[in-house]
Amino acid sequence: MDQLRADPDADRAAEASAAWFVRLQDPEAGVEDWRAFEAWLSEAPAHREAYARVERIWAELDRDAEALAAQLDGASAHLRGGERRRPPRRSAGPSRRAALVGGALAAGVAVIGTGVALWPERPRTEVYTTRPGETRRITLADGTRVQLSAASTIRVSFFRRVRHVDMGDAEAVFDVAHDPQRPFVIAVGDREVKVVGTEFNLRRRSGHTALTVRRGVVEVRPAAAPTGPGTRVTAGQQLTHHDGEPVSTLATVAPDAAFAWTTGQLVYRDARLAEIASDLTRHLAVPVRTADAQTADLRVTGVLMVDREPDVLRRLQAYAPISVERRADEIVLKSRAAAR
Repeated sequence: MDQLRADPDADRAAEASAAWFVRLQDPEAGVEDWRAFEAWLSEAPAHREAYARVERIWAELDRDAEALAAQLDGASAHLRGGERRRPPRRSAGPSRRAALVGGALAAGVAVIGTGVALWPERPRTEVYTTRPGETRRITLADGTRVQLSAASTIRVSFFRRVRHVDMGDAEAVFDVAHDPQRPFVIAVGDREVKVVGTEFNLRRRSGHTALTVRRGVVEVRPAAAPTGPGTRVTAGQQLTHHDGEPVSTLATVAPDAAFAWTTGQLVYRDARLAEIASDLTRHLAVPVRTADAQTADLRVTGVLMVDREPDVLRRLQAYAPISVERRADEIVLKSRAAAR
C-alpha cells in the first residue's frame, strides 16, 4: 500500500485528472470549464501525463465496460481491505464509467496492466458523416474530440499500435488525445498527417489540403514515404498543399480564422468567389454556383456569418459586386459588371 502512495504529487495529479475528466463529460460543461482545464493542464507536465492516463483508461472502459467495471470494483474492495457488496448489474453509462476511472486512479490501480490490450489487432472502424448544412461533435474511443464540418466524411480505425483516419472531401477540427505509444495518423490526399496530441483544423476540398495548428506540433509527409522526413507544423502555422505538387507551403497565420466555422463564421482573405460558393453549398444545404468564369474569379475579403440564408446572401452582396438569383433548386451568383 505504501508503494502505491509513494508520490503524493502524482496522487494529487491523478485525482485532479479524474475530477477534470468527470467534469468535462458533463454535457453542460461550457467554455469557462474548458479554459480552466487548459490552464490546469499547462501548469505542469505531470498534469498532462496524468490526464493522458485517464483518457487511456476511459478508452478501455468504453470498449469493455462491464468486464472492467467488475475488475475495478474488485480491486477497490481489495485495496480498502474489505469486501464490497456488488451493486445491481446495469449499463455502464458515461457518468458511471467516468466515476470508475476516478476511483481507479484514487486507489492507485493500474488498469492498463490488467492484461486487456488497449486496442485489438483487428481494427475497430467507424464512419462519421455530416449532411450539407449539418455539423457534428464526436468523441472517439480514445478521448479524441472531433468537430466535423458540413458535407464531410471521415473513416476512423483503431489498431493496436496506431490510430488511423481516412479523410476524403471534408473539414474537421481535431483535438487529439495524447498517447505517444499510439500515434494518430490521418491520410489526406497524397499526404499523411502524424499527431501525438494537439489541436488543429484540417480542410480537404477538391484536391487542396490546408492544415492549421492551434496547439501542439503536427508532422506532415508524403503518403508514399511515411517514414521519410516530414514538415513540422507548430501552433500558429498553416501548411497548404495541392495534390500532385512536390512541395507544400508553410506560413504563419492567426489560427482562429481557420476555426471560425465552428462558431458559424467563414473567414476569407482575397478568396475566389468560386471557393465561397462551394463553401456555401455545404453550409446552406442548397447548391450555390457562380454564373460564369468572370464571376468565379472575383476576389472577396471578409467574415461571413452563416445563419439564415437570406441574411447570408445579403451580406455576401455587401462584400462583392454581385447579384444573387434564388431559383427553385439553386442559388446563382453573377457579377454586376457582367450583367451590364
